[in-house]
Amino acid sequence: MKNEKIVATLVEYAHKLAEEKVCGIKDMIAMRSGSAMYVTKAGADFASLVDSDIDVVELDKAEGEYKLFADVFNAREDIGAICHCYPAWIAPLAKVGATIPAVLDDMAQIVGSTCKTSKNDSASIIKTLKGRNSCLIKEDGCLTSGRTMDEAYTCVLVLDKAAHCYVSSAVIGKNVIINGLEARLMRFVYKVKYSKKNQENLKSAEGEV
Repeated sequence: MKNEKIVATLVEYAHKLAEEKVCGIKDMIAMRSGSAMYVTKAGADFASLVDSDIDVVELDKAEGEYKLFADVFNAREDIGAICHCYPAWIAPLAKVGATIPAVLDDMAQIVGSTCKTSKNDSASIIKTLKGRNSCLIKEDGCLTSGRTMDEAYTCVLVLDKAAHCYVSSAVIGKNVIINGLEARLMRFVYKVKYSKKNQENLKSAEGEV
């Protein structure tokens, strides 16, 4: 029997991603549930996503399009939710293998001091995610993660905004980048102090187990 809270959470955030226009036709999102995960079916329309568009897959039996999500969950116990999305501002940067520096305070806090482009395979993606919540994937959008779906979703929005700022600022030659040490400190404070209790409350509300 499916966990109704998790299903409702995935439907809610799929709709939110569609409303924010930060997704495309190949987007998938997933949440961990013990030794399994709840994941949206490949090709499902986020704008009209319903309960039947969500599968429950055992992490050690995942195949095909579900394998990447299972590999990340298995490698990172701290990750409870994943978004694999295709925001418009991300696509050209992922195509050229760019690294997005922390051009915004909220990027430094939520994403990390940089967001790098990974090769399109599980091992490379997991390596690139070390110390970060997200990465670009060569020719394949971005992958964001979080302790909760709310955090992974927020990471998509912040990353898209940071990519927009980075590209726009580069065009006019006025890109202001946050110092690496300062960016890492901002992320540490966010993870340890400001967001911990909020994420614990969200885990309960989203039905994660």
